[in-house]
Amino acid sequence: MPKPNHKQEANIYDKVFKENIDAVIDNFIRKILKIEIVQSEKIIAKLQRTREREADYLEKVIDKNGQEFILHIEYQTHNEPNMVHRMLDYCSLLLRKYKLPVEQYVIFLGDEKPTMLTKLGYRNIQFNYHLINIKQIDYQTFIDSDVPEEILLAILGNFKKQSLKTVVKDIVNKLDKTVDLSLESEKLFQQLLVFGRLRNLQEKIQEIMNSVSKYIDIKEDFLYKQGLEEGVEKGVEKGIEQGIEQGVEKVVVNFLMKSDLSVEQIADFAGVSLTYVIAIKQKHSL
Repeated sequence: MPKPNHKQEANIYDKVFKENIDAVIDNFIRKILKIEIVQSEKIIAKLQRTREREADYLEKVIDKNGQEFILHIEYQTHNEPNMVHRMLDYCSLLLRKYKLPVEQYVIFLGDEKPTMLTKLGYRNIQFNYHLINIKQIDYQTFIDSDVPEEILLAILGNFKKQSLKTVVKDIVNKLDKTVDLSLESEKLFQQLLVFGRLRNLQEKIQEIMNSVSKYIDIKEDFLYKQGLEEGVEKGVEKGIEQGIEQGVEKVVVNFLMKSDLSVEQIADFAGVSLTYVIAIKQKHSL
């Protein structure tokens, strides 16, 4: 099976991260950006002159001090040489359209050191945006949450003096207490592996997950991995959630076609209901 290319991988990371950050953005802004928002209004208009790019996060907000401004956030997995100019473009367009101060942040998710310029200084213009390297944030900041999507972000943080094994155990055990055994938990664990790829840790994370989580007992099985990998790749085009759901279906189909397991065993291994397995069996006439 061909591996996703660099652009496809970036799309996977973006989709997974944006899905998760949408669920925790208020906490993220409060904890990491240190902004206490008391009122916000989503800005949905496209900024046509930004090469048809939509901002990752764009809202008109009022903070606890009564200050009104535009909050603009972008997520980056790799160093972008022209990032400072791109942010300046956004800032100029937003200032012109809304006549409000603009606060801009780039959240860097990559494993490499961020080298992007954050300031421009010319005779007639001074500009800067804030660059937040998530790798410098204590992973405990995310582990301490009760929101599964926020807990996952711990794998991208600063492990301090903790080993990878300790961090992964902390994440898996916290997810174990936070979510039920279901397709939702399978989705979260698969997303943990996708985030692990940003740190080139996916194989080590998989090994540790196998040893500490009751959900992952058979995740090294070829039939299981084949199904989920196909689901993640489809997620590039159809959305990661739909892709992973299709991947779980492929896991069930693979076991039905290529193993001697009973429908009850397959349901248990795949973390789905017996009714679901029977429905898939009927759907594919197996």
